[in-house]
Amino acid sequence: MSDLVNHLLIAPVVLPACLGAVILLAMRTDLVLQRIFSIAGTLALVGVALYLNWLAADGTISVYRLGNWAAPFGIVLMLDRLAALMLLLTAVLALAVQLYALGSGWDRKGWHFHALWQFQLMGVCGAFLTGDAFNLFVFFEVLLIASYGLMIHGGGAMRLRAGVQYVVYNLAGSTLFLIALGTLYSVTGTLNMADMAARVAELPADQTAVLRAGAILLMLVFAVKAALVPLHFWLPATYANAPGPVAALFAIMSKVGVYAILRFFTLVFPPDGTTERIAMELLLPAALFTLALGQIGVLGAKSLSRMAAFAAIGSIGTLVVSMAQFTPEGVSAAIYYMIHSTLAAGALFLVVDLIGARRRDLWLIPEPPSPMPA
Repeated sequence: MSDLVNHLLIAPVVLPACLGAVILLAMRTDLVLQRIFSIAGTLALVGVALYLNWLAADGTISVYRLGNWAAPFGIVLMLDRLAALMLLLTAVLALAVQLYALGSGWDRKGWHFHALWQFQLMGVCGAFLTGDAFNLFVFFEVLLIASYGLMIHGGGAMRLRAGVQYVVYNLAGSTLFLIALGTLYSVTGTLNMADMAARVAELPADQTAVLRAGAILLMLVFAVKAALVPLHFWLPATYANAPGPVAALFAIMSKVGVYAILRFFTLVFPPDGTTERIAMELLLPAALFTLALGQIGVLGAKSLSRMAAFAAIGSIGTLVVSMAQFTPEGVSAAIYYMIHSTLAAGALFLVVDLIGARRRDLWLIPEPPSPMPA
């Protein structure tokens, strides 16, 4: 692989990171320039994602070593067909939603919308590309910071309250993530995913108790990010109160947790092992309850925004039901469903936003009149 092609592996992370910084520092008061550079950057991300999909189409796994340090000492980015597909899905969704934000005027309601948008893309793309468990945590934190700023974009008491709830839940998940990583490092001595997989496979069966504890902690962390029942509490209020374009982009953000479950429990932990069996026993009931809760929430929602939020929960349940057994057929079906459910969820939030702009409210049932004074 040529040097130019090799360096393109890091472009989905570096491009939005640099562009977000430039927009924040040099274009803070010029919305027109922000729009031009941000749209151009997202369009370039689509082009890079298309090329990376072509590069990975034959099953080749490409690795980028930052600083040219060999694993497990250096930070690595890894590209395979799944990571390339998720990058393309993210870029296409982001471009469509960003154009909507520009046309609807949502980006005019705050100075830093486009900078935060690029940092959000940096976090999502980095999470899909990273081959290191600690850097997955780092990109999760980038996601959290940028998404909080986008969540409260435009202001409002309800939006701020939902944003605080969202941050508190996800910070608790981040703390748990660090504990899980420390547990796994104490057993394997590495956080590089490929290296960790090799060391886990060599562990004697009677020395895997701590490993199983770390795996369950990881499962809980990713369940928080994916909003699986009973760790879903942050999602309905967050998605229902977020600006329409932000909620549409969040449709891919919840899939990062599902992607992390799939990546860890197919790559790091051995198939047909005790750890994977425990994961199956936990995932399937949680996914079925998530699906049921999502559909019940859709039926009981009193506003279009909450209906869309519960529909997103239901789609996550359907997705995890398919992949919960980690069979090739189930995982293939889950990946197929992930693509169109993400695009459909994004479109649904944009439609809800359009309806709200025209009707001035999103209530399905008229609010009861205020009681007459005595």
